[in-house]
Formats: sequence, C-alpha cells, structure tokens
Amino acid sequence: MDESRREPIRLLALSREYGAGGSELGVLLGEKLGWPVLDHDLARRLAERLRCQAADVEAIAEHAPTVLERLAAMFTVVPSDAPILPEPLTGPNPDQLVQATRAVLMEAVRTPPLIVIGHAANCVFHGRPDLLRVRVTAPFEVRVRRVATRTGATPDAAVADVRKRDGDRRLYLERYYRSGVNDPGLYDIQINTGTVSLEAAAQLVLALIREAERK
Repeated sequence: MDESRREPIRLLALSREYGAGGSELGVLLGEKLGWPVLDHDLARRLAERLRCQAADVEAIAEHAPTVLERLAAMFTVVPSDAPILPEPLTGPNPDQLVQATRAVLMEAVRTPPLIVIGHAANCVFHGRPDLLRVRVTAPFEVRVRRVATRTGATPDAAVADVRKRDGDRRLYLERYYRSGVNDPGLYDIQINTGTVSLEAAAQLVLALIREAERK
C-alpha cells in the first residue's frame, strides 16, 4: 500500500493457512481492540442470502469450484433488499456463491471497524487506505499436528485434510481473484505461528494499528 494514502486502520483482513491459528488470532484481536470479528457468522449471513443451512455454507466456503458445482443447484442468491423470498432456482451458476460472499463482505464493511477472517478479504478490499492485511502461517507439520489435536483425526487424515484445504484455498484465489496465495504483495505482514505465539502476533498487529493512528 502507498504509505501516503495510509489512514487509521479500521479494517483488518486476516488470511490464514489451515491450522495456523488465524481464527484464534482474529478472536484475540477482536477482544483486545473491541472490534467485531466476521468469521463463522459469515456462514450465517450467507445462509440467509442463499436460503440454505449455515452448515452447508461452511462446508463449501473457500473451496475449489468443483465442490461449489456439486452444491450449486441447491442455492439461489437473494438480494439483501428483497421483500419476499423467491422460490429456489435450479442450477444457478456456482460463481453466484462467491458473488454472494463479496456482497455480504461489502455490506459488513459499511460499519467499521471490522476484522474479517479469510474469504479473500485482502483482495476484496484491496486499495482501501484503512486496510491492514495480515497472513497467518505455520509449517506444514505444525499445522497437521494442531488439526489432529483439535479434530481428533488420525495423523494421516489430518495430513489429507490440511492438503485439501490448502489446495482449495489456492484454487479459490486463483480462480476468482487471479492471485497466488503465496504472493507477498497480497499482505502487509506475515506471521509464522510456529515460532511466534498468538499473544506476540496480536501485539505485532496492535503495534501496526497504533503506528497508523499516529500518522
């Protein structure tokens, strides 16, 4: 971002590798800043727009298009100002799910401050002078271990899960934003939680927010 255009930070986009602790960092920052965090609640908002269950949205969030296509026939995008819910359509374009996600994000950001976790928020809000883009990473083996501990999965299942999530998120960015997940230009700061604790990571982000307020 052009530093000459920097404003006080009111929007935080947290990108994360699966198992790196991005959601946990977002919650921690929300508590310290007193800012709302849009993470799992995004699934509820999308479910209302798409007239489906939140669990269905969570199951396909940030997944590759092949997954979207399998469920696309179940959904229809509903305008936020629609007075009456229409009957579900059959076979809508699967890209409508991503369009709905963008619409929900744009609605949510109308009332900052806000922390958004995932869903390519760093790309959706690219160019905003009040945006700070943070990527949360960790070594593959660390993430596998964390996922296995959290979910109770076997080591092999955790490996497969992490690889699948990584692949889905990579394809999501490539298809819809023509961006590579490892492009350093997409982020203002990257934090490795394999060596940096969540508390220390939170303090780093807070320091950047305070620095922007002084400019």
